[in-house]
Amino acid sequence: MNVHEKPYIFENRQQKLFGILHQPEGQQKQTAVIFMHGWGTYRIGPHRLFVEAAREFAAAGFTCLRFDFRGRGESEGNVAGTTLLDMIDDAGQAVREMLKQPGISQVVFLGLCSGGEVAVGAAASDPNVDGLVLLSTPLLGRQSGAGDDVRKTANSAKGYWQKLFLPGTWAKIISLRVNYRAIFKVLFGHLQHKQNGKPMKEAGLLEAFKSYNGRCLFVYGGKDPEASSSEKAYREVTAKNGKTVFNIIPEANHNFYSVAWKQELIKQVSEWLNANFS
Repeated sequence: MNVHEKPYIFENRQQKLFGILHQPEGQQKQTAVIFMHGWGTYRIGPHRLFVEAAREFAAAGFTCLRFDFRGRGESEGNVAGTTLLDMIDDAGQAVREMLKQPGISQVVFLGLCSGGEVAVGAAASDPNVDGLVLLSTPLLGRQSGAGDDVRKTANSAKGYWQKLFLPGTWAKIISLRVNYRAIFKVLFGHLQHKQNGKPMKEAGLLEAFKSYNGRCLFVYGGKDPEASSSEKAYREVTAKNGKTVFNIIPEANHNFYSVAWKQELIKQVSEWLNANFS
């Protein structure tokens, strides 16, 4: 099926949010998929994961929206002042936007890392969210200690250190095309994320999420150092929801950084969407 892609701009709190809308040109399903990026990325996702996934899902009939949260990518707003709760608010507006689209009556969130936290928080407070795809998602509102913060920064730094030896990286450095602000956000964004008075409000959303009865798909990479604890915690949180599935891609890391892992991830999510949503 052919896919039509076009810019999609909408407003929340008097600020413009920029996105890309993927629409199937053939028979359209009644379900829209909204993509939620994490702190250090924007609407394309890491290594264009969201772009490839949205095109795959749209080709199967799902309308897809990839958008930048306030202060990220091409959207308006102050990146330094944007909290996860603001991102949850943006997600709610994205739901309302998709339900305006002709033929759309259901919405599924797809979030990666802190984008998954946004999806959990938004689903807990919005009855119009029918399903969730949660990739490498840490526990919403979890109080991490100093050791966790050091580990997160170290894991991100390790990835950048490995990229330093790639020829393409040096080409970007020489041509001054390195996005140092984005790198700083990846390395240290979680520290700011903790400083916005969020834990109590997010803990309340997590408690509300225990009553969520929509379909949920969790996918973690087996080599992601946070996967085991996050999966265990969410198994407890979703214990009453019989429509929750947990999948592991054994050798994958946090962002599914390989062609094979990315393809397997998109395949698993595509099969789940087609099996559960029309």
